Amino acid sequence: MSAAPAPGLPPEQVRRVVLGLLPTIFLGAIDGSIVPIALLTIGRALDDVSLIAWVMAGYLVAGTVATPIYGKLSDLHGRRRMLLVATGIAACGSLLCALSVSMPMLIGARILQGLGSGALFALGQAAAADVVHGPERGRWQGYFSGVFATAALAAPLLGGYLTEHLSWRAVFWINLPLAAFAAWRVLAVLPAAAPAHREARIDWPGAALLAAGLAVPLVALTRIGQGANWFGASTLALLAVGVVLLGLWAWRESDAPEPIVPTSLFANRTVLACCLVNGLNFFVLIGSTVLLPLTMQTLGGARAGEVALRLVALTLATPAGALTAGRLMLRWPKLGAISAIGSALACVGLAVIAWSAHAQAPVPLSAMVPLGFGLGMTLPSVLVAAQGAVGPAMIGVVTALVSFFRSLGGVVGIAVLTSMVMAGTAGGSLADAQPEALSRAFALAFATAAGVAALAALAALRIRPPRPRPA
Repeated sequence: MSAAPAPGLPPEQVRRVVLGLLPTIFLGAIDGSIVPIALLTIGRALDDVSLIAWVMAGYLVAGTVATPIYGKLSDLHGRRRMLLVATGIAACGSLLCALSVSMPMLIGARILQGLGSGALFALGQAAAADVVHGPERGRWQGYFSGVFATAALAAPLLGGYLTEHLSWRAVFWINLPLAAFAAWRVLAVLPAAAPAHREARIDWPGAALLAAGLAVPLVALTRIGQGANWFGASTLALLAVGVVLLGLWAWRESDAPEPIVPTSLFANRTVLACCLVNGLNFFVLIGSTVLLPLTMQTLGGARAGEVALRLVALTLATPAGALTAGRLMLRWPKLGAISAIGSALACVGLAVIAWSAHAQAPVPLSAMVPLGFGLGMTLPSVLVAAQGAVGPAMIGVVTALVSFFRSLGGVVGIAVLTSMVMAGTAGGSLADAQPEALSRAFALAFATAAGVAALAALAALRIRPPRPRPA
């Protein structure tokens, strides 16, 4: 079983472990957010702009698929070993990305990079949950969520600077020292896995069915975000194949001695509610971070540098919300209520942005604060609630499961919201679309995101407080 540090560590040791895990969270967040701003430059440099969307799609799909598998492996073989494996794979993928000489090579390298860095957030949080118990777990997960949000939202600024003043390859080279530092800290703060009392058996057929069952529909959703028809024959065929494969996976897992994701987790109402809330909130978060720059550039005529400055309020408000929620959880065990308040604040911010888009007015900076702060509040509260609903032996799996729904929500959010905007261009490009048509499209997309945030607030009320467990 997992070889986590023993419970009851002194506070200074807990602090050392958790702070030592923050570099892995930073690496996982920056890997996924630093590249988008350089995509057009990359496509031009490698002489194939038509494939740039798959540079992100391949990364997201790979990370989403790999996360639950890493969670199970970390429960069996220890957090340190799997963190080092994931960091090493991410570093190899980054190296190959930096050396790529064609778009197909870059896409393949990004898939490899996603297979590593896509699981770092879940593994780091699971490792922290091994040593932090009770109300303190919320405070430390607030730091994790704050670091993740800061890196994810600030990465575009760094990516733009590196691309403009050095080279697009620098957005990948920078990951190598970050990965080395993260691995060094993991080695320093986490102990090696203790010898297992029994031989761990991995359900590899189940893992293969899960990976295929997730990858196929995610590819379909990604294609929708790039303009494919929701009800086209190829889209429906991919979704149907995904449903069949996931059905076969569920049948396989019901009898597997070591299931990748125990189906009993889905019978846990709190875990199920946390997965739903996390998916809905990341639908909003990732979708909004993609739409907001497009809105500012197409409706407001802002340049890239101006967009970056206008997003500072969102960048600062999100980690502030995460840290506030972490502190609040020390005194108020109603984690579902904390998440519901955060989702409601995000709903208000998005409603204001939708109204401004409909009126063809600039995006109000004041709306960025409740949007970012509210979404930040949901990040640690949902995860801590899910971890508190299961026993210590299931921490890795449940953390990975919640993180999987986070990634899934982000992929679906990008697909749904960008397809709404693309529909407003009547098959043309954003640059050629009429301002009135674009304003209606953006208003509908942001209003949809506000509705999703409202659903997340309602779903969060189903989350029960964690059951007290012995330290």
